[in-house]
Amino acid sequence: MLVGLTAGCGVLGVRNENGNNQTMKTLNEQQANQRAEEHIQRAVAAVFSPPPRLERDLFLTSDCTDPTDFGPQGRVQVSRNYWLRDLPKERNREYFDKIYDYWTRNGYRVLKDDRANPKNPGLFVEHNDDAFRMTLYSSVEGDLSLSVTSPCIWPTGEPTP
Repeated sequence: MLVGLTAGCGVLGVRNENGNNQTMKTLNEQQANQRAEEHIQRAVAAVFSPPPRLERDLFLTSDCTDPTDFGPQGRVQVSRNYWLRDLPKERNREYFDKIYDYWTRNGYRVLKDDRANPKNPGLFVEHNDDAFRMTLYSSVEGDLSLSVTSPCIWPTGEPTP
């Protein structure tokens, strides 16, 4: 479930360092998917012991139709969501606190901290260097999911004419 998970667009580059609107290269779709998976795997390895079974829920490439950077059309975002299986639900608060510590010590900034929500706790962050956004979320039943979404990218890494 990708609740409240959209990424800031264009941080990988729509405007050049001179501030004009010349387009710049971004990660391509394959690279963005690889980077998204790296974010997931690093978080899982750092926080969960023993590691959960990752159940693929949603892998998606979608149009970036509402870019927050007022950038050009034609870009996409990649998203991945996994259910974290075989974890004791009574430890969910501990998992939220551990991932909060991991994220805040490893270049992520907190966008929304909803860990105290009694029904659907969630934690939403964005990586300072590459603008990938991540979410740890709990369903009403206490099942945890871990999601990542890329910033807006060109599918081939640069605009197509």
